[in-house]
Amino acid sequence: MLALSRILGSGPSASASQARYQDLDDEWLKDTFGGYVSATGLHVSTEDALTVPGIAACMQVLEDDLAKVPIQLFRKQSKNRRVPAEDHRLYRLLKESPAPWLSSYNWRRAIIHNALASGNGHSRVWRSAEGNVERITPLRHGSTVMRWQKDGEPFFDVGDDRGLSWQDVIHMPYRSSTDRGVNNGIAGISPIDQHRETIALAVAAERFAARFFANGARPSVVLEMDKKFPNDSAARRVRASFERVYGGVDSAFKVAILELGIKLKEFSTNPADSQLIETRKEQAVQCCTMFGVPPHKVGILDRATNNNIEHQGIDYVTGPLSSLAESLQSSIEIACLSLDEREEYYVEVNLDGLMRGDLASRYRAYSIGRQWGWLSADDVRSRENMDDLPGNQGKTYLMPMNMTPTDKNTAEEDDGAGDKKRPAKPSRNVVRPSAEEIGRFGVTSN
Repeated sequence: MLALSRILGSGPSASASQARYQDLDDEWLKDTFGGYVSATGLHVSTEDALTVPGIAACMQVLEDDLAKVPIQLFRKQSKNRRVPAEDHRLYRLLKESPAPWLSSYNWRRAIIHNALASGNGHSRVWRSAEGNVERITPLRHGSTVMRWQKDGEPFFDVGDDRGLSWQDVIHMPYRSSTDRGVNNGIAGISPIDQHRETIALAVAAERFAARFFANGARPSVVLEMDKKFPNDSAARRVRASFERVYGGVDSAFKVAILELGIKLKEFSTNPADSQLIETRKEQAVQCCTMFGVPPHKVGILDRATNNNIEHQGIDYVTGPLSSLAESLQSSIEIACLSLDEREEYYVEVNLDGLMRGDLASRYRAYSIGRQWGWLSADDVRSRENMDDLPGNQGKTYLMPMNMTPTDKNTAEEDDGAGDKKRPAKPSRNVVRPSAEEIGRFGVTSN
């Protein structure tokens, strides 16, 4: 009965229902029973939250930006050098397609979406008989149950496959925490769960706006008359008849004909008095705050200028987006690489393409790199997605003529003392006054 009352929106108060509901840890139970009960009286589930434009826009920005940049497997070499590990099976799976029917872009977008929506994104790692990774497939939100051993080691139940190890499932947690784990196990927390009251307010505003326009953009009214209806059946019949003729968007401009001294009186607050437009706009800004997305990324340009919008974009890449990229990289390395392979290989999501800036700024930066010797022509061309120059013409690194390496000492050494010889200063011919001139003039002359 309690579950049924939650679904129907009746039963105990919101606070009491929510306190009981928080004891249900399984994601499928949360979605089945309508999500969290908020102070507004609404049951906020993940699906309800995704109907809020601000949340959907923030998630789409993060998913698209992280899925469209290159992801590669590199092999470490000596002297801080690295090369793409093209001979490793995982290289092609990450860069091209984790499965024959699945592109790398769509796979990454799916796992990031699940991580943002539920706090945990999962993908199944399929291996050959020799233990090599053959393919990677995404797992639907809510289909994976996590369990932890006494030492915090995770195990996963996916359908009929129970007890899968951390090498069989890629687990990408968002805002990792031990709050929802057992035995100090790590689990992710979604912003939707952390800010359910704010999301419930946004959902309530959206539903109020929808119902307001469904009612012909008019507030609710009361049919008022001096006399009393003979019975409740007559009152219900009059009300139903009025709603049938004058309710809804299609009946917004019909002329009402009232009888028996009935009068219309506004009953609910109109959108102007409740500041509905300002409330919905502020909710969009709050959604950006939840996910760490700059407002201009979702089309809110009130405080964006030509001077600060570029810096906001850089902060966005170096902040929330790089954190998501690091979570994805480490999750893939743990599940898909053995302990010995991690000493030689690592995964990297290249975010440089999101910080390129305009054409003039990029070319100025390339010019500085070429002049000071840390960029070659081929390095610049590769960053602009161009082929190398033929005949190794673009492999040369330049160095300014006025710069000298610090290990080169061109100063002359002294004879045994180790001090530098200093060239003698040119002598000056000083003409001193004679005694006769001093006595005559009382001054010196040169």
